[in-house]
Amino acid sequence: MAKAAAKDGAKAPAPKAPAKGKGGKAAKVVRQRSEIDDIITLAVCVACTIWAFKVIVDLGVLSF
Repeated sequence: MAKAAAKDGAKAPAPKAPAKGKGGKAAKVVRQRSEIDDIITLAVCVACTIWAFKVIVDLGVLSF
């Protein structure tokens, strides 16, 4: 039993193959978001909110 455990411990772990995604392509590596990504996302969200508010106000004006 001890020989088997020593034999298993002596073996180096085999390198893992890259994970495969859809279509057999290699899966994308997740990268950390930068500050500019957060600023762009914030700007898009603010622009969409302003646009939606203007559309709601314009539709409200049409109903009167």
